[in-house]
Amino acid sequence: MKIVIVGGGKLGYYLVKTLQPFKHKIKIIEKSVEYSKKIAAELDAEVINGDGTDISLLSKMGVDQADVFIAVTGKDQDNLVACQLAKRNFNIERTIARVNNPKNISVLKKLGVDNVVSSTSIIAEMIEQEIDYTGVRTLIKLKEGKLVLTEIMVSRKSRACNKKLRDVNLPPEVVVMSVIRGEETYVPNGHTVIREKDTIFVICKQEDQQKVIDYFS
Repeated sequence: MKIVIVGGGKLGYYLVKTLQPFKHKIKIIEKSVEYSKKIAAELDAEVINGDGTDISLLSKMGVDQADVFIAVTGKDQDNLVACQLAKRNFNIERTIARVNNPKNISVLKKLGVDNVVSSTSIIAEMIEQEIDYTGVRTLIKLKEGKLVLTEIMVSRKSRACNKKLRDVNLPPEVVVMSVIRGEETYVPNGHTVIREKDTIFVICKQEDQQKVIDYFS
């Protein structure tokens, strides 16, 4: 795979190191002469000292041949412009941009960047998933966060405890996908009885998640 990376700071440097074992052909663009020399000396990648938002530079280095274009500079605006140029002028199918301010995520997506990555948001979400509630974890968010898959351990005090699933009062679009009891895993139906310490996996709309958690935990 041919990959172009804009930004040779710490993130760009370690990204190249991570990708190298997979035998990708990597080109990296870095403004700083110092960082350009460091990367060229230490990594097996073609290093271009220049501005990743300069369309003439992108053209000269053959960006149109890239499979993936990644912009990871310290400036959100530069990352956006670089990805837009790659997308609109060179028809790159997949663009990835780093954002330093999580508030800019929706803006970059609306303006055409395929994948937007925010380390701040990732860390915050990991913390939220792990420590929100005892016995509860958000495993994954789907449809841009509109649906959530939640793992819940049923509490003895739960209103669902010792009830058949058909008698559990939940919003109509909530789906209990599976139940783990001890070493056994069940695909539940309406006659499945929910027991204390069962681990259940529920998919629901994000706005219904709190109701589901309150009911089972």
